[in-house]
Amino acid sequence: MPISIREAKASQQDREWIEQAYGDYLADLAADQTGVFPSLTVTGQSIAELVQGWFRDERSVPFVILRENQLAGFALVQHETAADDRKRHYRLSEFFVGASFRRCGVGRGAAMLLFSRFAGEWTIAEQARNPGAIRFWRRVVAEYTNGDFRERRAHGEVAHQFSTYRGATAPAR
Repeated sequence: MPISIREAKASQQDREWIEQAYGDYLADLAADQTGVFPSLTVTGQSIAELVQGWFRDERSVPFVILRENQLAGFALVQHETAADDRKRHYRLSEFFVGASFRRCGVGRGAAMLLFSRFAGEWTIAEQARNPGAIRFWRRVVAEYTNGDFRERRAHGEVAHQFSTYRGATAPAR
């Protein structure tokens, strides 16, 4: 069951697929009653406008997640490095795996590939009202970093912070 990730900026088809899948992502967030959305209704943006913003933003790197070359999900990594900071900072801003691909290692595998691709300081934040996401990220980050991460709670979020500089590597599969 090979898991892979592919940068999506160069592909109109990948962008369109992400736009389509984003509706499922929002439905999952609403079902979990995270309170994160309806930000689209607050901002007046459509899903297409939101996703197109990712593709225009030079600090954003959208990915599609594949299992055996079948589209399974998407992720958005954002660079957050300040001009006066030598370290690279990354935020996993969006992460979604379709329902039929869950609980079989797709999310874990994709996360490991993303962490290995970008050496730096990472932040992954989840809504405090989303215990499933918190458990998932706590487990995946602990595995990737051998337990060397920080977890902080503030402003209704749980943030996992860790470094991929110190030789943290994805465990053998």
